[in-house]
Amino acid sequence: MSVAAAAGVAAGVGVGSGAGAAASAELLAGALVFAVTATSLGYTAVTEARWALRTDGFRVTRTDLGNAAAVALAAPVTYALSVQAGVGPIVASALVGLCAYLLSETYGAPAYCGSFVGMATPAAGADLGAVAAAGLVAGGVFVAAKRAFNGFGGKLGTTAFVGCLSVAALGGLAPGTGSVPEPTVAAGLVVAAAVTALATFLVSVRLDHGPVVGSAVVGLVAGTVCPPLFAAGDAVAAVAFCASFAGMATPERIPGPGPMLLAGGVAGVAFVGAAPYFVGFGGKLGTIAFAACLVTAGVLSLGRVLAPVGSDAVTG
Repeated sequence: MSVAAAAGVAAGVGVGSGAGAAASAELLAGALVFAVTATSLGYTAVTEARWALRTDGFRVTRTDLGNAAAVALAAPVTYALSVQAGVGPIVASALVGLCAYLLSETYGAPAYCGSFVGMATPAAGADLGAVAAAGLVAGGVFVAAKRAFNGFGGKLGTTAFVGCLSVAALGGLAPGTGSVPEPTVAAGLVVAAAVTALATFLVSVRLDHGPVVGSAVVGLVAGTVCPPLFAAGDAVAAVAFCASFAGMATPERIPGPGPMLLAGGVAGVAFVGAAPYFVGFGGKLGTIAFAACLVTAGVLSLGRVLAPVGSDAVTG
Protein backbone atom coordinates (compact mmCIF):
# COMPACT_ATOMS: atom_id res chain seq x y z
CA MET A 1 0.00 0.00 0.00
CA SER A 2 1.40 3.42 -0.92
CA VAL A 3 2.00 6.12 1.66
CA ALA A 4 -0.83 8.21 0.14
CA ALA A 5 -3.25 5.31 0.29
CA ALA A 6 -2.29 4.54 3.88
CA ALA A 7 -2.82 8.19 4.80
CA GLY A 8 -6.24 8.14 3.12
CA VAL A 9 -7.28 5.05 5.04
CA ALA A 10 -6.06 6.56 8.29
CA ALA A 11 -7.97 9.78 7.59
CA GLY A 12 -11.11 7.83 6.80
CA VAL A 13 -10.84 5.87 10.01
CA GLY A 14 -10.28 9.10 11.92
CA VAL A 15 -13.34 10.76 10.38
CA GLY A 16 -15.42 7.67 11.02
CA SER A 17 -14.25 7.53 14.62
CA GLY A 18 -15.02 11.22 15.04
CA ALA A 19 -18.50 10.81 13.59
CA GLY A 20 -19.10 7.79 15.81
CA ALA A 21 -17.96 9.70 18.89
CA ALA A 22 -20.21 12.62 17.99
CA ALA A 23 -23.18 10.29 17.52
CA SER A 24 -22.45 8.61 20.84
CA ALA A 25 -22.22 11.98 22.58
CA GLU A 26 -25.56 13.05 21.12
CA LEU A 27 -27.13 9.76 22.17
CA LEU A 28 -25.73 10.13 25.69
CA ALA A 29 -26.97 13.71 25.95
CA GLY A 30 -30.44 12.69 24.74
CA ALA A 31 -30.55 9.82 27.23
CA LEU A 32 -29.50 12.17 30.04
CA VAL A 33 -32.18 14.71 29.16
CA PHE A 34 -34.78 11.96 28.96
CA ALA A 35 -33.71 10.55 32.33
CA VAL A 36 -33.89 13.94 34.05
CA THR A 37 -37.25 14.70 32.46
CA ALA A 38 -38.77 11.32 33.31
CA THR A 39 -37.43 11.43 36.88
CA SER A 40 -38.71 14.96 37.47
CA LEU A 41 -42.10 14.19 35.96
CA GLY A 42 -42.46 10.98 37.94
CA TYR A 43 -41.32 12.56 41.19
CA THR A 44 -43.90 15.35 40.96
CA ALA A 45 -46.71 13.08 39.80
CA VAL A 46 -46.15 10.54 42.58
CA THR A 47 -45.88 13.24 45.26
CA GLU A 48 -49.09 14.91 44.11
CA ALA A 49 -51.01 11.66 43.71
CA ARG A 50 -49.98 10.55 47.20
CA TRP A 51 -51.31 13.81 48.66
CA ALA A 52 -54.58 13.54 46.73
CA LEU A 53 -55.18 9.98 47.92
CA ARG A 54 -54.72 11.05 51.53
CA THR A 55 -57.45 13.69 51.22
CA ASP A 56 -60.70 12.49 52.76
CA GLY A 57 -64.29 13.56 52.42
CA PHE A 58 -64.66 13.96 48.67
CA ARG A 59 -68.20 14.94 47.74
CA VAL A 60 -69.95 16.68 44.86
CA THR A 61 -71.38 20.08 45.74
CA ARG A 62 -73.73 22.46 43.99
CA THR A 63 -70.70 24.49 42.91
CA ASP A 64 -69.22 21.35 41.36
CA LEU A 65 -72.37 20.85 39.29
CA GLY A 66 -72.13 24.46 38.14
CA ASN A 67 -68.48 23.97 37.23
CA ALA A 68 -69.28 20.87 35.19
CA ALA A 69 -72.07 22.74 33.39
CA ALA A 70 -69.72 25.64 32.62
CA VAL A 71 -67.18 23.25 31.08
CA ALA A 72 -69.84 21.50 29.02
CA LEU A 73 -71.41 24.75 27.77
CA ALA A 74 -68.16 26.52 26.88
CA ALA A 75 -66.98 23.68 24.64
CA PRO A 76 -69.59 23.95 21.83
CA VAL A 77 -69.71 27.75 22.16
CA THR A 78 -65.97 27.93 21.51
CA TYR A 79 -66.19 25.49 18.61
CA ALA A 80 -68.98 27.54 17.04
CA LEU A 81 -66.90 30.72 17.31
CA SER A 82 -63.76 29.00 16.07
CA VAL A 83 -65.10 27.03 13.10
CA GLN A 84 -68.53 28.33 12.21
CA ALA A 85 -67.81 32.01 12.88
CA GLY A 86 -64.26 31.58 11.57
CA VAL A 87 -62.29 33.38 14.28
CA GLY A 88 -59.97 30.41 14.83
CA PRO A 89 -59.40 28.23 17.90
CA ILE A 90 -56.94 30.46 19.77
CA VAL A 91 -58.96 33.67 19.58
CA ALA A 92 -62.20 31.80 20.23
CA SER A 93 -60.85 30.10 23.35
CA ALA A 94 -59.31 33.29 24.69
CA LEU A 95 -62.54 35.24 24.11
CA VAL A 96 -64.71 32.64 25.81
CA GLY A 97 -62.37 32.37 28.79
CA LEU A 98 -62.03 36.12 29.24
CA CYS A 99 -65.76 36.84 28.86
CA ALA A 100 -66.70 34.00 31.21
CA TYR A 101 -64.28 35.26 33.86
CA LEU A 102 -65.57 38.84 33.57
CA LEU A 103 -69.15 37.61 33.90
CA SER A 104 -68.44 35.26 36.81
CA GLU A 105 -65.08 34.73 38.49
CA THR A 106 -66.51 31.59 40.09
CA TYR A 107 -67.07 29.86 36.77
CA GLY A 108 -64.32 31.53 34.77
CA ALA A 109 -61.79 28.69 35.17
CA PRO A 110 -64.20 25.84 34.31
CA ALA A 111 -65.50 27.78 31.31
CA TYR A 112 -61.90 28.32 30.18
CA CYS A 113 -61.37 24.57 30.53
CA GLY A 114 -64.40 23.93 28.31
CA SER A 115 -63.08 26.40 25.76
CA PHE A 116 -60.00 24.19 25.32
CA VAL A 117 -62.27 21.29 24.36
CA GLY A 118 -63.84 23.62 21.82
CA MET A 119 -60.44 24.22 20.21
CA ALA A 120 -60.85 20.84 18.48
CA THR A 121 -60.87 21.34 14.72
CA PRO A 122 -62.14 19.54 11.61
CA ALA A 123 -58.54 18.36 11.15
CA ALA A 124 -59.41 15.82 13.86
CA GLY A 125 -62.84 15.16 12.40
CA ALA A 126 -64.48 17.35 15.05
CA ASP A 127 -68.05 18.52 14.71
CA LEU A 128 -70.43 20.19 17.15
CA GLY A 129 -71.79 16.89 18.46
CA ALA A 130 -68.36 15.40 19.15
CA VAL A 131 -67.20 18.58 20.89
CA ALA A 132 -70.35 18.71 23.02
CA ALA A 133 -69.78 15.09 24.09
CA ALA A 134 -66.14 15.77 24.91
CA GLY A 135 -67.24 18.80 26.92
CA LEU A 136 -69.57 16.65 29.03
CA VAL A 137 -66.75 14.19 29.77
CA ALA A 138 -64.33 17.01 30.56
CA GLY A 139 -66.88 18.49 32.97
CA GLY A 140 -66.95 15.23 34.90
CA VAL A 141 -63.16 15.03 34.92
CA PHE A 142 -62.95 18.64 36.11
CA VAL A 143 -65.01 17.80 39.18
CA ALA A 144 -63.28 14.46 39.83
CA ALA A 145 -59.83 16.09 39.75
CA LYS A 146 -60.73 19.18 41.78
CA ARG A 147 -58.26 18.33 44.55
CA ALA A 148 -55.39 17.09 42.44
CA PHE A 149 -52.56 19.09 40.82
CA ASN A 150 -54.07 22.46 41.76
CA GLY A 151 -51.82 25.39 40.92
CA PHE A 152 -50.06 23.65 38.03
CA GLY A 153 -50.37 25.42 34.70
CA GLY A 154 -52.02 23.30 32.02
CA LYS A 155 -54.30 21.31 34.33
CA LEU A 156 -57.40 22.73 32.61
CA GLY A 157 -56.07 21.83 29.17
CA THR A 158 -55.19 18.33 30.29
CA THR A 159 -58.76 17.93 31.55
CA ALA A 160 -60.01 19.02 28.14
CA PHE A 161 -57.62 16.62 26.41
CA VAL A 162 -58.99 13.71 28.45
CA GLY A 163 -62.47 14.65 27.26
CA CYS A 164 -61.35 14.61 23.63
CA LEU A 165 -59.48 11.33 24.07
CA SER A 166 -62.61 9.73 25.52
CA VAL A 167 -64.66 10.71 22.49
CA ALA A 168 -61.84 9.60 20.19
CA ALA A 169 -61.92 6.17 21.85
CA LEU A 170 -65.54 5.87 20.70
CA GLY A 171 -64.69 6.95 17.16
CA GLY A 172 -65.90 10.53 17.45
CA LEU A 173 -62.50 12.10 16.82
CA ALA A 174 -59.38 11.03 14.93
CA PRO A 175 -56.11 12.97 15.30
CA GLY A 176 -54.68 14.67 12.26
CA THR A 177 -50.97 14.71 11.48
CA GLY A 178 -48.38 17.44 11.19
CA SER A 179 -44.63 17.88 10.88
CA VAL A 180 -41.79 19.10 13.08
CA PRO A 181 -40.76 22.70 12.25
CA GLU A 182 -37.36 23.31 10.71
CA PRO A 183 -34.56 24.06 13.22
CA THR A 184 -34.56 27.85 12.82
CA VAL A 185 -38.31 28.08 13.30
CA ALA A 186 -38.19 25.60 16.16
CA ALA A 187 -35.60 27.68 18.01
CA GLY A 188 -37.77 30.77 17.61
CA LEU A 189 -40.79 28.91 18.94
CA VAL A 190 -38.90 27.85 22.07
CA VAL A 191 -37.84 31.45 22.74
CA ALA A 192 -41.39 32.68 22.14
CA ALA A 193 -42.72 30.08 24.58
CA ALA A 194 -40.32 31.13 27.34
CA VAL A 195 -41.18 34.81 26.90
CA THR A 196 -44.95 34.36 26.77
CA ALA A 197 -44.98 32.03 29.79
CA LEU A 198 -43.18 34.71 31.76
CA ALA A 199 -45.50 37.44 30.43
CA THR A 200 -48.54 35.47 31.52
CA PHE A 201 -47.04 34.85 34.96
CA LEU A 202 -46.33 38.56 35.41
CA VAL A 203 -49.86 39.59 34.41
CA SER A 204 -51.37 36.87 36.59
CA VAL A 205 -49.21 37.21 39.71
CA ARG A 206 -47.30 40.46 39.70
CA LEU A 207 -50.18 42.55 38.28
CA ASP A 208 -52.70 40.42 40.22
CA HIS A 209 -55.14 39.86 37.35
CA GLY A 210 -55.27 36.12 37.90
CA PRO A 211 -54.31 33.18 35.67
CA VAL A 212 -57.38 33.15 33.41
CA VAL A 213 -57.05 36.81 32.48
CA GLY A 214 -53.27 36.52 32.08
CA SER A 215 -53.52 33.58 29.70
CA ALA A 216 -56.55 34.87 27.79
CA VAL A 217 -54.95 38.26 27.15
CA VAL A 218 -51.78 36.61 25.84
CA GLY A 219 -53.92 34.34 23.66
CA LEU A 220 -55.91 37.23 22.20
CA VAL A 221 -52.78 39.21 21.40
CA ALA A 222 -50.93 36.22 19.95
CA GLY A 223 -53.92 34.98 17.98
CA THR A 224 -54.58 38.32 16.33
CA VAL A 225 -51.06 39.75 15.92
CA CYS A 226 -48.79 36.81 15.17
CA PRO A 227 -50.42 35.18 12.09
CA PRO A 228 -50.14 38.25 9.85
CA LEU A 229 -46.83 39.37 11.37
CA PHE A 230 -44.65 36.25 11.06
CA ALA A 231 -44.04 33.75 8.28
CA ALA A 232 -44.79 30.97 10.77
CA GLY A 233 -47.37 33.12 12.50
CA ASP A 234 -49.89 30.37 13.19
CA ALA A 235 -47.24 28.27 14.93
CA VAL A 236 -46.00 31.28 16.92
CA ALA A 237 -49.55 32.04 18.07
CA ALA A 238 -50.11 28.41 19.03
CA VAL A 239 -46.88 28.07 21.02
CA ALA A 240 -47.54 31.40 22.75
CA PHE A 241 -51.00 30.22 23.80
CA CYS A 242 -49.53 26.90 24.89
CA ALA A 243 -46.89 28.60 27.03
CA SER A 244 -49.49 30.94 28.51
CA PHE A 245 -51.03 27.87 30.15
CA ALA A 246 -47.72 27.15 31.85
CA GLY A 247 -47.76 30.79 32.94
CA MET A 248 -51.04 30.15 34.78
CA ALA A 249 -49.11 28.24 37.47
CA THR A 250 -49.13 29.67 40.97
CA PRO A 251 -45.94 30.83 42.71
CA GLU A 252 -46.25 27.87 45.08
CA ARG A 253 -45.74 25.56 42.10
CA ILE A 254 -43.40 27.59 39.89
CA PRO A 255 -41.75 30.08 42.23
CA GLY A 256 -40.74 33.14 40.29
CA PRO A 257 -39.71 34.49 36.88
CA GLY A 258 -36.59 32.32 36.46
CA PRO A 259 -38.34 28.99 36.96
CA MET A 260 -41.21 30.23 34.80
CA LEU A 261 -38.81 30.98 31.96
CA LEU A 262 -37.60 27.40 32.31
CA ALA A 263 -41.16 26.04 32.30
CA GLY A 264 -41.96 28.06 29.19
CA GLY A 265 -38.84 26.85 27.44
CA VAL A 266 -39.64 23.24 28.29
CA ALA A 267 -43.15 23.78 26.95
CA GLY A 268 -41.69 25.18 23.74
CA VAL A 269 -39.42 22.18 23.26
CA ALA A 270 -42.32 19.80 23.92
CA PHE A 271 -44.53 21.78 21.52
CA VAL A 272 -41.99 21.33 18.73
CA GLY A 273 -41.55 17.63 19.44
CA ALA A 274 -45.30 17.01 19.64
CA ALA A 275 -46.12 18.91 16.45
CA PRO A 276 -46.83 15.77 14.37
CA TYR A 277 -49.21 14.24 16.93
CA PHE A 278 -52.85 14.76 17.96
CA VAL A 279 -53.31 17.60 15.49
CA GLY A 280 -56.75 19.15 15.90
CA PHE A 281 -57.37 17.80 19.41
CA GLY A 282 -58.65 20.22 22.02
CA GLY A 283 -56.49 20.36 25.14
CA LYS A 284 -53.27 19.31 23.43
CA LEU A 285 -51.56 22.63 24.14
CA GLY A 286 -52.60 22.57 27.78
CA THR A 287 -51.35 19.02 28.20
CA ILE A 288 -47.96 20.09 26.89
CA ALA A 289 -47.91 22.99 29.36
CA PHE A 290 -48.98 20.71 32.21
CA ALA A 291 -46.15 18.29 31.51
CA ALA A 292 -43.70 21.21 31.32
CA CYS A 293 -44.83 22.49 34.72
CA LEU A 294 -44.58 19.03 36.28
CA VAL A 295 -41.07 18.59 34.89
CA THR A 296 -39.98 22.04 36.08
CA ALA A 297 -41.46 21.54 39.55
CA GLY A 298 -39.79 18.14 39.72
CA VAL A 299 -36.40 19.57 38.77
CA LEU A 300 -36.74 22.26 41.44
CA SER A 301 -37.84 19.73 44.08
CA LEU A 302 -35.05 17.31 43.23
CA GLY A 303 -32.59 20.18 43.32
CA ARG A 304 -33.70 21.07 46.84
CA VAL A 305 -33.37 17.43 47.90
CA LEU A 306 -29.93 16.95 46.35
CA ALA A 307 -28.56 20.37 47.29
CA PRO A 308 -30.36 21.59 50.43
CA VAL A 309 -29.95 25.19 51.50
CA GLY A 310 -30.27 27.01 54.79
CA SER A 311 -29.93 25.00 57.96
CA ASP A 312 -29.62 21.74 56.05
CA ALA A 313 -26.69 22.89 53.98
CA VAL A 314 -23.15 21.81 54.81
CA THR A 315 -21.10 24.82 55.78
CA GLY A 316 -17.37 25.26 56.24
